[in-house]
Amino acid sequence: MPNWIIFALFILAGFATFFVASRLSIYGDAVKEKTSASSAFMGAIIGIAISLPELTSSVTAILIDSPDLAVGNLIGSNLFNIMGLAIFDIVYRRYQIMTHATEESKLYGWLVIFMTLVVVAGLTLTLPTAVFHISYTSIAIVILYFVGSKYINDRTEYKGRKVKRDSTKYGEYSYRQVITRFAGAAVSIMIIGSVLTITAERISVITGIGASFIGSFLVAISTSLPDAVSVGTALKLRNFNLGISSLLGSNAFNLMILAITDVFYFRGNLLQNSGTANIITGIVSVVFILFVIFSITRRTSRPMGYLMPSVLIILCYFVTTYMVFQIK
Repeated sequence: MPNWIIFALFILAGFATFFVASRLSIYGDAVKEKTSASSAFMGAIIGIAISLPELTSSVTAILIDSPDLAVGNLIGSNLFNIMGLAIFDIVYRRYQIMTHATEESKLYGWLVIFMTLVVVAGLTLTLPTAVFHISYTSIAIVILYFVGSKYINDRTEYKGRKVKRDSTKYGEYSYRQVITRFAGAAVSIMIIGSVLTITAERISVITGIGASFIGSFLVAISTSLPDAVSVGTALKLRNFNLGISSLLGSNAFNLMILAITDVFYFRGNLLQNSGTANIITGIVSVVFILFVIFSITRRTSRPMGYLMPSVLIILCYFVTTYMVFQIK
């Protein structure tokens, strides 16, 4: 296959990921309206569905024996998400959106930091395989995710009056229609995610650029665009806390996906078989979230002083991009 077709397919798959994942979110909301299942259960299903681009891309990377691409995609996605939040913070600077975040957002930030540090430890330390072929790192990530999420939910449980939900938002669709469209979008995103990963791996070979860079930036940006749209919509509606907490929650789930990806990897330790460039990406993502927590914790300040953490995040993102690019 000619090289230009590989590049064209990658670009088309990136745009398709953005469009189909956005539709998946809409149809998921419609399923929540039409079904009798609990809101918490459907919320979890929709969250998993929206994360299908990252999940599919990373699992496909494992199937084509590119652990570097799989790990880089997920850690890089977290890095891009925080950089995107910094851009939104500058766009909505007069609202100082970080100061509107609640304890929930801060706790999710700490959860992501601890989970990322476990991943960095797995990348740097030589650890034996634990249960079957699954590493101790992945087991620790799963435990941290569920224990941390339970703790956050208990600490921030809403105790106010329940608001009646509008049940006519998707009145023009039947139950069968929304289920069919939701399932169709889910299958489509899995196919598109596979195309995105396979072409990304080929681009890595064609250009000689390391798979860590391709995964951490090109694939990660493509699979993270739906998250950016979701957060942008929440911020546009002035629901600042929802936007920040959902993005940090998405980052935590991305690391959970890393543990899921490990289940499909049978050729040793997933993290130890990936590139050292992922260590840089992981450490920088921890620093980024510390900046976010600092912005959430402090009181309102003068505009220029307030924006400094977000400006530093954006500058560091491009510096990190260059550093990872230099590692072949």
